[in-house]
Amino acid sequence: MWGISGGGPHVLACAALLPDLVVAAAALASPAPYGADGLDWFADMGQDNVDDARLMLTDEDAARVKMEKDREEFLAMSAGEVADGLKSLLSPTDAAVLSDELTEYLAYSTHEGLAPGGQGWWDDSFAIVAPWGFELNRIPVPVLLIHGRHDQFVPSRHGQWLAAHIPGVEAGLLDDDGHLTLLQHRVPEAHAWLSDRF
Repeated sequence: MWGISGGGPHVLACAALLPDLVVAAAALASPAPYGADGLDWFADMGQDNVDDARLMLTDEDAARVKMEKDREEFLAMSAGEVADGLKSLLSPTDAAVLSDELTEYLAYSTHEGLAPGGQGWWDDSFAIVAPWGFELNRIPVPVLLIHGRHDQFVPSRHGQWLAAHIPGVEAGLLDDDGHLTLLQHRVPEAHAWLSDRF
């Protein structure tokens, strides 16, 4: 199985806790656990993600109200407006690949994901900053970790920290990638790597 961005911790949890079902896992641009020793979790992170995570950590009720307001705004946004909403998170590397096709995909997937309600978004977001409930050093299956050095959504220091704490990990910390570029270029690599492990 594989996951990107906020999907990374879920994939790593399955790799750690369900090794009878998960033969290999790939995590692309995954956050590291909040509060991890030796990691400045917010350093180099885009301001929107910093603000949202800090609000979840300090005032859950206010964070839920803000997230529902954000959800309503996202559902009303066009593709161009979704792109504008990402500005604090875009490194020059990611901004360069933000084509009309990619913004249409981001708008479509955002609308589809948020249309049924906001609970899933809240659960996924809060799971990133809450205690994960498993030890990364107990993952018994092969793990591929890919992270771009120009990522402001989830800074590359998260990938570096994960690479140092997952036993036997194959880590690609890529000089020419950001966050969105992984969607464009690296997903097929993850699929091929996983296919080789069946």
